[in-house]
Amino acid sequence: MAEPFDPRLLEGEEFRLDPYPALRRLRDEHPVWRHPRDGSWWITRYEDVVAGFLDHETFSSSIMEQSHSAVFGPSLTAMDGDEHTRKRAIVAPEFVGRRLDAFLPVVERNVRELVTRFTEKAARELVDGFAAKREVDLVDQFSARLPVNVIVDMLALPQSDHDRFRRWYPTFLAGLSPDPALRKAGIEANREFHEYLEPFVRERLRNPGDDLISKLCAAEVDGERLSAPDVKAFTSLLLTAGGETTDKAIANLWWLLLNHPDQFADVRRDHALLDRAFTETMRHSGPVGGEPRLTLRGTRVRGVAIPAGAVAHLSMHSANHDERVFAEPETFDIFREDLYFGKETRVGHREGGRSSHLGFGLGKHFCVGYQLARTEAVIGSRMILEAIGDVRIKPGRNPRMGEGVAMRSVKSLELEFEPA
Repeated sequence: MAEPFDPRLLEGEEFRLDPYPALRRLRDEHPVWRHPRDGSWWITRYEDVVAGFLDHETFSSSIMEQSHSAVFGPSLTAMDGDEHTRKRAIVAPEFVGRRLDAFLPVVERNVRELVTRFTEKAARELVDGFAAKREVDLVDQFSARLPVNVIVDMLALPQSDHDRFRRWYPTFLAGLSPDPALRKAGIEANREFHEYLEPFVRERLRNPGDDLISKLCAAEVDGERLSAPDVKAFTSLLLTAGGETTDKAIANLWWLLLNHPDQFADVRRDHALLDRAFTETMRHSGPVGGEPRLTLRGTRVRGVAIPAGAVAHLSMHSANHDERVFAEPETFDIFREDLYFGKETRVGHREGGRSSHLGFGLGKHFCVGYQLARTEAVIGSRMILEAIGDVRIKPGRNPRMGEGVAMRSVKSLELEFEPA
């Protein structure tokens, strides 16, 4: 008989900085566990999390109506059934498969501009004698800017408004919190953003171009088009999910590589390994810890009865560290043989003893922007490696993973490097 699990292990700074010991106890001793205070059910083993993501008849994402739709308006994350299928069919093709190719130059251009910006800045500092070595905060000057710049370009919105976008998207994200003040601020920021978008949407309806807003306005599935509120709501969601999550994934990728110098040396020699490094990053230290689901009917998971109307927490962090699937899961290893390194799929992928990570979710709510995130991280990192020489974390400035509150990441990553 396993000892009772103390819910305080899932709280506070210790859990934020290192959630994995507590999650391992849950996996081993209480794989389906009811939180005594809020009544939510924590599901922590890989196989059970996969099953929960795929069973839309039982585990519904409609619970996100309380947060996502309150902030963003009608949102794909909060839709189920035919409505989700129709509207996802309109927007998803812009982010998967060959249709992403048109946006790759946007990614390239934004990345090149940002790399040039901080290398030129470092060169000026060198000339002025302010520093003997070149330096950059990779979070502030790269990872936090690249995704938003790419999205703004995709939407053909003014890059001069970049600072407004950087203010809006973290406020949206914070608004998903149950805290009333944060929720109110998120709703107000989204209202401002929708007012900002309104003339652009009207203009693209009249004179469509090649940008994403025009494509969303013109796209049609079975005679149905997205309404203007749909387009604005999706754009809000894209700015948040495509900005914040990708930002944190790039930062985590670099933090992990720089703290594993042998693997970083391999990546420096062969930039093609960046794709593997990104995949292992999403398994080892994905920014998103889990997703909630509402049970539409009673079910049993590992013999434990979960009633209808319950909230289930599908723990992606725990599933990605399940020892039953990934050997030595807390070890970062871009050459591991039990991880599926192909392109992520919308279903739990297992082949030849390899399993896909769950860092982007799974099932029909699998992140529609996953290829864009991967492209930004891989192309962006490759360009950095091509632009700078020997790079390292500034002495005494190595941050702790998990310093952020909303997503698991690092707040800053101060680097110094030699000229290329």
